[in-house]
Amino acid sequence: MIEEEIATYIRDLLLATENADSEGILNATLALDTLHKERASEIKGHLNHYLENRSYQKALAYIEGQPK
Repeated sequence: MIEEEIATYIRDLLLATENADSEGILNATLALDTLHKERASEIKGHLNHYLENRSYQKALAYIEGQPK
């Protein structure tokens, strides 16, 4: 499911950010951008909005069903 892929890339991005891993940040960000661009028709509503605005923590919380 696309939400699982998005969540994985966001977790990778957050981990790379925590570790100040610039290559990891770049790779995860590019992967998220590519996924969003290529499969936009599969991403609905709030999740699409969060990805468009690069609100990745909100997107992850939305996917995981946590309060925003």
